[in-house]
Amino acid sequence: MHQMVDSFCNNHQNQPEGQEQEQVALLQLEDDFNEVLLDTVDLHYQNSNQESAPLLPEVRQELRSRVRRSSVPSLEDESVEVWDPRESFYDRALRLFQRLLCCLQQKWQAVLAWVRRMVAAGMQALCSAVETVWSVFQDFCSFVAQVLRSAIQA
Repeated sequence: MHQMVDSFCNNHQNQPEGQEQEQVALLQLEDDFNEVLLDTVDLHYQNSNQESAPLLPEVRQELRSRVRRSSVPSLEDESVEVWDPRESFYDRALRLFQRLLCCLQQKWQAVLAWVRRMVAAGMQALCSAVETVWSVFQDFCSFVAQVLRSAIQA
């Protein structure tokens, strides 16, 4: 990500680009950041859950889809601020990166909330399945006990 920021700054520092080109480059940077963050999530999961199965491709795709179509406004959705040609590149870059980081933070907080809901739902489903298995096992044990009592009494 550091290299992406360096590249953005190097490419735009000395070019008197207009606001539209800068916005397009910033949107591309946002997409690139999201891809790096998604890859980081995947790597972290693989490294911290070595005994469990890797993320299913469907889960990976859903996570990517959630990031891409987040209900949180992205830079593209926000109104473009007035571009002041007298503003120094560094002041403008700072302002743009603050907007970018705010959008990324909101988007990833929304994704984290979704993951938490999915984990909670998965745990609830797992608990329900275990309770069902336990109930069936208890019924089986009761049945076996009755059969054995009948066999002993006979």
